[in-house]
Amino acid sequence: MAGEQMVCPLCLNQADDIRMLPCLHSFCRRCLERAITRDHCPSPTSVEPKDILECPTCGQSVTLNSAGVDTFPSNQFISNIFDVMVPQQSEYENGETAERSITGRRWCSSCDEGSKATSVCKICNEYLCDHCVKAHQRVRLTKDHYIERFALDNMSLPFHSHQHPQLLSPSIHSSSMQHHSIADRPNHCCSKHEQEVLRLYCDTCSQAICRECTMMDHVGHSFIYLQEAIENSKIVTERLLTDAKTGIKALEESIALTQGMAERVEMRAQGVATDVRNIVRRHMSALEERERDLLRRVEKIRQVKGKSLHLQVDDLRLGLSSLLQTVDEAENLIHTGNDLDILKTRDKMVAEMQNVRKLRGHLQPHEDDSILFTPPDPALFNAVSKMGIITSSAYAPNCFATGDGLKKALKSKGAFFVIHTKDHHGDPKILGGDPVECIIQSPEGALYRTDVMDRQNGTYTVTYRPQLEGQHIISVVIRGKHIKDSPFVVNVRSGRNYNSIGNMLLQFGSEGEADGMLCRPWGVCCDKDGYIIVADRSNNRIQVFKPDGQFHHKFGSSGTRNGQFDRPAGVAVDLQNRVVVADKDNHRIQIFDIEGNFILKFGEKGNKNGQFNYPWDIATARFLGTEGSSNGQFLRPQGVAVDQEGNIVVADSKNHRVQIFQPNGNFLCKFGTNGTGPGQLDRPSGICVSPEGLIIVVDFGNNRVQVF
Repeated sequence: MAGEQMVCPLCLNQADDIRMLPCLHSFCRRCLERAITRDHCPSPTSVEPKDILECPTCGQSVTLNSAGVDTFPSNQFISNIFDVMVPQQSEYENGETAERSITGRRWCSSCDEGSKATSVCKICNEYLCDHCVKAHQRVRLTKDHYIERFALDNMSLPFHSHQHPQLLSPSIHSSSMQHHSIADRPNHCCSKHEQEVLRLYCDTCSQAICRECTMMDHVGHSFIYLQEAIENSKIVTERLLTDAKTGIKALEESIALTQGMAERVEMRAQGVATDVRNIVRRHMSALEERERDLLRRVEKIRQVKGKSLHLQVDDLRLGLSSLLQTVDEAENLIHTGNDLDILKTRDKMVAEMQNVRKLRGHLQPHEDDSILFTPPDPALFNAVSKMGIITSSAYAPNCFATGDGLKKALKSKGAFFVIHTKDHHGDPKILGGDPVECIIQSPEGALYRTDVMDRQNGTYTVTYRPQLEGQHIISVVIRGKHIKDSPFVVNVRSGRNYNSIGNMLLQFGSEGEADGMLCRPWGVCCDKDGYIIVADRSNNRIQVFKPDGQFHHKFGSSGTRNGQFDRPAGVAVDLQNRVVVADKDNHRIQIFDIEGNFILKFGEKGNKNGQFNYPWDIATARFLGTEGSSNGQFLRPQGVAVDQEGNIVVADSKNHRVQIFQPNGNFLCKFGTNGTGPGQLDRPSGICVSPEGLIIVVDFGNNRVQVF
């Protein structure tokens, strides 16, 4: 078997430098170097073309670094086993193999006393004298080895253990034939220590070694007997073969399944295309029939109107001709006729004028040009232009995920993110039903699935609760394909322990008006970069400090204009990193960028919607409630925060309690009563929620901070 592996499957030559690819296929160095190709279309992030190596067997591509083929490990295990199991050609030519197999006189190789060997250990290929045989059987590592004693006549032919049972270990006697075929193979000497036989295998270096090697190049390494390594390799190889055969069957079934699905896609696409053509042609036929009907109506109207007008024109032309003739005759008779002719002309003119009066009803056209077409409602055109919808399943490479749960999480705490699906055209899906799977790999390598909730609108919510700290890998797949940017790497850490508060880490500021000094500061928050933003209330300004407490910049002054304040209280930073300030005594909210540039404002004094009455605090979430002491009502609320799940937490100051609302504004729960005991509150003001879900309340009237 080893000899077959040492023949390169490409050039069919015995290889002297085997390299193993990541796909576990092995080839000689020369063939691998010939298979390298240059990628002249590198990715946008790469600067130079890269060398690509494609496995000649399975086609898997590997990008090489500057080391080239040396990137791949040498298949030392196969090479070393080959060195031990297959005799070199020179040995066959010199007759060394035959000479070793027909053993002549041997000396004990285990001791330095020069004693004649009487036995051989078939496991470690040691020639032993009688004294060393007994020692061999006493040592725990070798006491179960199979030992054969040489024949008594010339010590050259071994005979089996039943002739000298006292020299054999009982546990090995029953399995002696199992080791016999391996131990009978010819010995091979160490290339560095020519007098030493290769009897051991170094697990650290994956190399066959001798006893001398253990004391020189392999000091401190882990090694076992060579035959044991061979047997272990055989067992592992057999297991791998079983797994490989199972994998072959699974791959063949997958190929058949995938090919069947491809055929179904073709048939389904053809069927849908036929349905589209039929529906469109049916609508086109209806439209064409309607067109013919409308055109027939136009033609009928044209004919009737045209005939009426033509008859009218004929009557008018006849009257005009008669009148012209009468006028001509009358003019001639007046100039050339006698008195009697003039009298007759008068009568004729009177009669002709009476005929003209009869044509008065023909002087205006009997028809108009009113032929109107009233088009259908534009909605019909839009409906026709968007007639029918082609939908497909979600296409993983077009889908993406958003949410804090893709970036960070706390041990034993819930985290979540949302998956947004798109189809093969890149259009957002509006229906659910896709097989979205999410698998998380813990730092220990364990895999577990997470809960995926189908919202039935093309989005899916994934929730998970990591139990270990460290780097977790989250894979989101749809039908076996990763969505965009998957797998994701999430660092999980333990939350803070508030059972005991340690020493103060940092303090800054003192009373005053200079930069970095404060006068009755109220609101405080941090932006995404860790800068600390303080509402310096009595100084009518906002101050920004570095994460280490050093003054950075300030903005605002006393007044009512844009960017000015009258005792600013609450301050918060929204998702766009904008600073939102509750300008308390100006009864308004002002929004700035992080540098302090005014963006917008809203609110004025009053109790109507959109008006404020001394707003004390602010958070980037919706507001709710009315005045009172019932659930969902407030008396002078002075603190608000939003937890990781979007719940709104309010310090209801004059009700001496904290109320919690769901993201949709529905009342969830409350805690706290007026008092000085643990859990009781006296005018709670500032409030925040830690990433661990703990609610930290400034118990103003009791001069303390409580954690719930």
